[in-house]
Amino acid sequence: PHKKGGVGALTFDQKGKVKSYDVLLKGTTLNKGGGKTPFGTWISCEENGKHGKIYQVDPTGERKPEQITIGREGGSWESFAHDIRDQDSPHFFVTEDAKDGALQRFTPEKTYWHKPWKMLHKDGTTEYLMLLPNASNDGGQFVWTTDRHEARRNAELYYPHTEGLDVHESKMYFVCKKIKQLFVLDLDAGTYSNHTTAVGLFDGTPDQVERADDVSRELLYFTEDSGSDTNAGVHARDHEGKFYTVLESEIFDDETTGLSFSPDGRFMYIAYQSSGLLYAVWRNDGHPFHHEHLSINYHD
Repeated sequence: PHKKGGVGALTFDQKGKVKSYDVLLKGTTLNKGGGKTPFGTWISCEENGKHGKIYQVDPTGERKPEQITIGREGGSWESFAHDIRDQDSPHFFVTEDAKDGALQRFTPEKTYWHKPWKMLHKDGTTEYLMLLPNASNDGGQFVWTTDRHEARRNAELYYPHTEGLDVHESKMYFVCKKIKQLFVLDLDAGTYSNHTTAVGLFDGTPDQVERADDVSRELLYFTEDSGSDTNAGVHARDHEGKFYTVLESEIFDDETTGLSFSPDGRFMYIAYQSSGLLYAVWRNDGHPFHHEHLSINYHD
């Protein structure tokens, strides 16, 4: 409902028990995936068309939430990620769930690492992703442009309705829900590949993404908007492109969201959106999710 959304913070102890719940942001609309900053704050994205805003939120509640520079033009904002390998020129990214929602990259004019909160509220350069697909349309090259209108036309053609977003070292991962595609960008080489997510039990549409590192394989986890044959669950893809189903509900048929892991990796948190329920999930053997042996089945 309009202006009935917000951001809340759950605090857990080391055993995964809830200690407290605090509301940090009120009066917003359709808060979506958002994302973590490298300096410990949370970015909340409103999917609210021309009225959509993006806020920086302090999980401790000591600072009041503030609207950030990126996204001030309004939009159906979804997810946030960052690349700070070059601390003199950090990049911050946001996706937009619109048919012509071009993925944005914001580079602050000054870094303010001594007071990093300020970095997302000051002036900087906003650029937009342009894909240059190959003949088979399974990859190609990409560039960043300041021409927003041209980038929006490009997004409508090649990557509409972007949602989940993650950056790990030199790789960027994002999904396009309606066309069921995962895009993997090499941020250093300027190349990309794209892959279907419609594999096995993952018959719904991909939504949010979250990375978990494994000794034997790197897993990228996906939430799911329920499919035609199965209910919504959590799925994963390894570095070889193999898909796995981690869990799937036999009860809820709406959408999984809010995917997150505890700092030690032992708890996975997932929500069922329409049902309004949040679950903590753990392994029976007590190991973290990124442990070498994760007993999940591959499906093709």
